[in-house]
Amino acid sequence: MSDRLTELEERTAVQGERLRRLEERLAALEAAAAGAPARQRGRARARPAPTGADAAMMRSDLAAAASSASLVGRTLLVLAGAFVLRALADAGALPAGLAVLLGLAYAATWIALADRAGRAGARASAAFHGAAAAIIGVPLVVEATSRFRLLPPALAAVLLAAFTGAALAVAVRRRLLALAWIVSLGGVAGATALAAVAGRLAAPAPALVLVALGVATLWIGYVVDWRALRGPIAIAADVAVGALALRATGGAAAERPVVALGVQGVLVTAYLGSIAARTLLLGRRVVPFEVVQGVAALAIGLGGAALVVHRTGTGAAALGTACLALGAAGYAVAFAFVERRPHRVNFHFYASLALVLVACGAALLLPARALALASATLAVAAAAIARRSGRLSLAGHATAYALIGAGASGLLSRAGEAILASPGRPAPASPPPALVVPAASAAAWLCAPVPRSRTVERLPQLALVAAVAVTAAAGVAIGGAVPILAGVPGRGAAAGAVAAVRTAILVGVALAAAWVGRRASWLEAGWLAPPALGAIGLKILLEDVPRGRPATLVAAFACYGAALILVPRLRRRAHARVASPA
Repeated sequence: MSDRLTELEERTAVQGERLRRLEERLAALEAAAAGAPARQRGRARARPAPTGADAAMMRSDLAAAASSASLVGRTLLVLAGAFVLRALADAGALPAGLAVLLGLAYAATWIALADRAGRAGARASAAFHGAAAAIIGVPLVVEATSRFRLLPPALAAVLLAAFTGAALAVAVRRRLLALAWIVSLGGVAGATALAAVAGRLAAPAPALVLVALGVATLWIGYVVDWRALRGPIAIAADVAVGALALRATGGAAAERPVVALGVQGVLVTAYLGSIAARTLLLGRRVVPFEVVQGVAALAIGLGGAALVVHRTGTGAAALGTACLALGAAGYAVAFAFVERRPHRVNFHFYASLALVLVACGAALLLPARALALASATLAVAAAAIARRSGRLSLAGHATAYALIGAGASGLLSRAGEAILASPGRPAPASPPPALVVPAASAAAWLCAPVPRSRTVERLPQLALVAAVAVTAAAGVAIGGAVPILAGVPGRGAAAGAVAAVRTAILVGVALAAAWVGRRASWLEAGWLAPPALGAIGLKILLEDVPRGRPATLVAAFACYGAALILVPRLRRRAHARVASPA
């Protein structure tokens, strides 16, 4: 009985312990449930509430994302409509001509809607409308020629130019820069595709489209300051016209030279005419892009035209006359208009342009001897005008004309042969024009204005003296004295005597340059004496010593030694005169 009672007490104690544990767990759960709202309220207080600006920014971002997605989706639906027309044309449900006409009308509709959206201030919507129109219209114009064979490439190029021009007009009117980029690059791609369809990458009609597009973007840069747009289009136009010039000089399948010359004339006239209109009519300063593109247009248009004329013999007289007329106009503009305005860089631009045009025109119209005489005359005239007007830039023009005359007459090449050629080689006779150029060059140098500030301003006169006057005078003197004193160059000439005569004449020229250079106005002539003495010394080592005899070496060394004594003295006097206040 006692055992059963003990067992019952133990069970009761175990049940009591379990009941106590359950009560403790229940109390802990109730306490946790009671504290949770307070902790949540504390965390809510610790978290900062969003401000009005943050909320507005979030709403703006969400609206922009939704708007972009909507515009992209709408553009895809627009393109889907264009593909519906394409599918109907492929299936034969619509005639090809009607499908192309409807497609172009469809593209034009979206250009009109772009203008309308831009007027309403929805710039993003207008840009997407215009982009859809370009994506539809440009490939359709190309396919009208390549796939459907409805239009010749020339007429397709006209249609492409009209379509691109209308889209660009909308872009400029509504100030849609993104649309202008899309339309311009699309026009370049379309013109390139039309050239490929025509079977030659240098077809004239697409090249004219690129030139027109380049000039349009140039004026867009003038009007609305979209300057970055004109560069890539100008490069495309230059490349197309250059390729046309190369093709015109090819074989039987080449482009006709007259067509190539016409396109090159359009390139030069369009760009230079636009630059002239801006700088003269609007009174603006020439900017770096205009200088670079003006040079490129001359190099590709005028240089390519000269290449075509040289290879084919077509249009030399007309091109030369046009160049001379434009060159005269350039000089007239430089003096009559630009010189009176504050933008002095414009004077240099138009004068340099005129120099290139006059030189090219004279080279195309005149034979070599007449060109030498004409260039020598122009050199003297340019130097005289430079002295009267005080413009040192025109002294550079005188140098350029003198160099052209020297090259046309063969003066420099014959002078080099007279100074350096082997005595056993017969010397060619100098034609009469070659004898006029040194005198004209010397006269141009004497007439040039006196530089008074920087040494770099004397460089044109230094080039005139070194490259033309001194070199030509030495060559002419050697060519005349050697046959008299040492025998006619050839088998009968004495090599040592020829070398000694050459040395004596070169020494005399160096002394004359040092003597003339004593005057401050002719200082650059004296600069030539020291390097000339160095060259003469090298010449004695390489020619006189190996070929000479004792008698000829005595004469050569005596002349050279006297020059080494006299030239430094003359140079010291020149420095003293320049340094003196008088």
